[in-house]
Amino acid sequence: MLPPAAFSIARHSLPVIALLGLAFVSPARASGSVANDLAAEVHKIFDDHKDAIVKVRATDPLGIRFGSGFFSDPTGTIFTHAAIVSGAQDVMVMYAGRELPARVLIVDRRSGIAILKVDATTPFIPPGNSDEVGIATPIVTLGYPEDRVACPGFGFVVGIDRQYLGQYFSTSHFRANLPVQRGQGGSPILNMKGESIGVLVGRLEDGAACHILPMRAAEKVRRDLVRFGEIRPGWVGVEVEDSEDSVAGSTARIGALDPATPASQSGLLPGDVLLQVGETKIHTSEDVLDASYFLTAGDQVGIEVQRHGEKMTLSVKPTLHPMAPCPDLQTTSAPDAAKSLNLE
Repeated sequence: MLPPAAFSIARHSLPVIALLGLAFVSPARASGSVANDLAAEVHKIFDDHKDAIVKVRATDPLGIRFGSGFFSDPTGTIFTHAAIVSGAQDVMVMYAGRELPARVLIVDRRSGIAILKVDATTPFIPPGNSDEVGIATPIVTLGYPEDRVACPGFGFVVGIDRQYLGQYFSTSHFRANLPVQRGQGGSPILNMKGESIGVLVGRLEDGAACHILPMRAAEKVRRDLVRFGEIRPGWVGVEVEDSEDSVAGSTARIGALDPATPASQSGLLPGDVLLQVGETKIHTSEDVLDASYFLTAGDQVGIEVQRHGEKMTLSVKPTLHPMAPCPDLQTTSAPDAAKSLNLE
């Protein structure tokens, strides 16, 4: 039995609830309603964009590989996973109930993606702003599990990783608790507005989770392809190390500097504390990894440093990376790669 005061409050609150036009909803009913609303949103995204995803089939001397992909514009341009089409002799995509031959425009194992082209006017998934994605962002994937029809998946971003199993990615990847099946590599990852914010490039934990290349990183590959017909990774030739003391919020200090490098020729000096490279804020040496990925050979980039208590921005013109033109590894083999302004 409730104590008198509690009973009195509950009893007298009923007319107030009635006057306000409110109704009591049990937690179970509320939970069911949220689940139903979420399912309806995912279903709508799937219905709106299922025609813009494709099954990719690649043939080489060892057999046939299957994966997924998606149209990123109305002229038949497709993003997919690099491993699906790398070295393939024949690539076909299944779209709208028919098979179409696809041209492989570029395979970039550095980022883990490939870009294909078919001769068709196509539906497409509009790109979203992957910079807005953070922990707990809800996401949807659309893909083709091997030997099955297209289907949606739902999950959340649970981490932003720079490395996996001791190897550094070329740039940060989203980690999501999104179940992944064989054949879904290269699938688009969408936000709840139905925009692509990444490409599925890795299965984790027996398919219970995955790694996602942010769409901004995928667009860098496409942008280079459109401008130059190839990838143009930039290089400024700076070695960066972490100091014990933070200066202006950064511990990333320029160490060795070869006088023949673009960095040295622009006026950067050993001991300068890196604060920003292009659009990327620098707090530790590992932030240089993301900054490096977006450098383009021949394009001027502003590098902000602090030197002897004074902030200054120097303009640097990266050259083509010494390892170009074929940066064909998705991950680097040494942690030291995170400590240099390069795209290894």
